[in-house]
Amino acid sequence: MEVFEYTKMKPELDIRQSDKWAKYLGRMGWESHRTSSGINIYFHRTFLGTIIKIQKPLSVSKKDIKEIEDFCVKLKPLFIKIEPFIGQEIAVLEECGYVKSEVALTPPSTIYIDLTKSENELWESISHSGKYSIKRAQREGTVTRFYQNPIKDKMGAYFEMVQVTGKRKHFYVQPMVDFEEKVKIFGKECHLVLSYDTEGKLLSGKFYLCHRDMVLYSTGGTSEKGLKTKAGYELLWKSILYFKGLGYKVLDLEGRDDPRFKDATKNWGGFSHFKEKFGGENIEFPHPYIKYFNPVLKFFSKFTNLPL
Repeated sequence: MEVFEYTKMKPELDIRQSDKWAKYLGRMGWESHRTSSGINIYFHRTFLGTIIKIQKPLSVSKKDIKEIEDFCVKLKPLFIKIEPFIGQEIAVLEECGYVKSEVALTPPSTIYIDLTKSENELWESISHSGKYSIKRAQREGTVTRFYQNPIKDKMGAYFEMVQVTGKRKHFYVQPMVDFEEKVKIFGKECHLVLSYDTEGKLLSGKFYLCHRDMVLYSTGGTSEKGLKTKAGYELLWKSILYFKGLGYKVLDLEGRDDPRFKDATKNWGGFSHFKEKFGGENIEFPHPYIKYFNPVLKFFSKFTNLPL
């Protein structure tokens, strides 16, 4: 697959710039402010100063940056960190004093699935081994269930499986309260898709959040038996068809390994390989950019790349 800095599948708005995401972060201790052009600024106050982040805005102009900094300077900022979206003019950030950061707070690369394609086109985009795995799961008789605004007991069973998957694959799993808050806030735009064997045992699950024309594949997990029966492959395929049927246009598979961020994505190889089998476009977001306002951080940033 090619890497696209610009893509015809660019969503109307990344979910991290939505009001519901702002509300979710508010439950996690972050405050927010929306600029006149619609950019959500997230900030967290500490005794040392305020941490400020702006994640995946559609575009940021010099006028936007002036408004952002005029607002943030009142908060005694430690720094402002911007994670640009596809197509951002990087010169705008650099000319305003922002420098490249080697720490990404959101996945620096991902894969977009074009849900406007026909079912046949989507199927033909899947690799030979991916198709084999889907058919293998179908032969096993797996049963898929879709839950919109899922109830607590379904989320609890799913969370237990995700925890086991996280330990097996060595990746961080957010606490249950994080999932609960997302369900409360996103409501009907929150979907849980689960796969069961013929005896009703949970094999695999995927948790999605939706906003406007975009679906975000938030998390996923698979049991040991699910790995053997390839349940996760059929589950993602059925999820693609499910969200296509609901009228969404883009499925963001939320992260893949990225050689620019080797340390942060070093354990992502397995699920990246899985996602790549479904075709789609590799999306490489620009590097995050940061500007220091705290005098101490500003001084040390002249001599080294701070881990911020």
